[in-house]
Amino acid sequence: MTTSSGFGGIPRDSLLLGISTFAFIAATNILTPLLPEVRDEFGVSIATAGLIVGSYGLARLLIDLPAGFLADRVGHRRISIIAVILLVASSLLGWAATSVEMLIASRVVSGIAAGTLGTVQVAALAATATGPARGRIMSVFGLANNAGIAVYPLLGGVIGAVWGWRPTFLVTAVLAVVAGVVLLGILSRLQLGHGSARGGGSDPELVLEGPAKTRASFAINFGVVAMMVHRAGVRNTILPLYAATVLGLSGVNIATALAFMAVSGLLVATPGGMAGDRFGRRRVIVTGLIAIAAGDLALILTHDLVTFLLVAGLVGFGDFFTASQTALLTEIVPAAERTRTLSGYRFASDLGAMIGPIILAAVMDTADTRTALILAVAILVTAATLTYTFVPSRVDALRIRRASSKATQA
Repeated sequence: MTTSSGFGGIPRDSLLLGISTFAFIAATNILTPLLPEVRDEFGVSIATAGLIVGSYGLARLLIDLPAGFLADRVGHRRISIIAVILLVASSLLGWAATSVEMLIASRVVSGIAAGTLGTVQVAALAATATGPARGRIMSVFGLANNAGIAVYPLLGGVIGAVWGWRPTFLVTAVLAVVAGVVLLGILSRLQLGHGSARGGGSDPELVLEGPAKTRASFAINFGVVAMMVHRAGVRNTILPLYAATVLGLSGVNIATALAFMAVSGLLVATPGGMAGDRFGRRRVIVTGLIAIAAGDLALILTHDLVTFLLVAGLVGFGDFFTASQTALLTEIVPAAERTRTLSGYRFASDLGAMIGPIILAAVMDTADTRTALILAVAILVTAATLTYTFVPSRVDALRIRRASSKATQA
């Protein structure tokens, strides 16, 4: 059984899982700002430097789907121990790398370990989430993930400026040990895969069966892909290039806009999860996807720093629906299927993050920024349409009715 005490209605174990997730995220991008130093030391091309980064994401993508099945078969705690050992070993390999091949191998093994741990963590978080507050609790994963994405490149830059790129791997190894101890302690109190953990049981009225479950799961995961295509393709690729080439903004101005966008997303993550708990997840997801599509279109209308910052804030606020995606996926399937379902969610997320920059940058290069943004908008609107069409309206109706009943009793 998990402990119920926590903060803001979020159980203590859920908060600890957020801390563990934040620590594990170090492996993802602490090295990114130091790639020029890595390239200079090994004398490799830009393409090879890109391979060092891309190999991590590809390895994580390839392990996402098998991770759920392996966790159910091997055991969540046992596979987490293996993954932590692999993450520490790969970090030490990266620290001691004497060739670019060793460094790429380190990144591949790190990606496999991090992808496996990510699936276990989000499944454990779902097991600590009670039905009425599931969205609020699941927002912890997004908060931890986004905070890590924002913090670790800065930390890596500081470490690199003082000691060079190699110590970043030692920091990753230490954080992996700390995060692993926290995660394993929580897993010892949960019974994942059996639906018997506190808050882990499914609500029979919300669980879908057969084709209805397949259609709904596909629609939600397509929305996850669309969101990550936007995040990696528009935010991290088109937006900086557009700001520099069309608006003539400086690097500092662009970094300010990106930071403002990230902070906006962090501010709305938990309130957005609570909105899904209260007003229905399907409704919140559809609204969020349309809001981000509107923000992408608004980028075309920006003409200076002020309007660019306003649109960046609007796009950041669109993140309020992401916790509802994860929460809804955990509600429409039986508890015993959650880990495998969430491994599909992780795959969709990593797939969108990988193809987004490739597709949108290619369109921007062959056509123009406007065309690339319209394509991103079309993907988001398609995701909103699929979610509205394939997620049964009764799921929202039941949640709204229960939330109203709870408010009346209070």
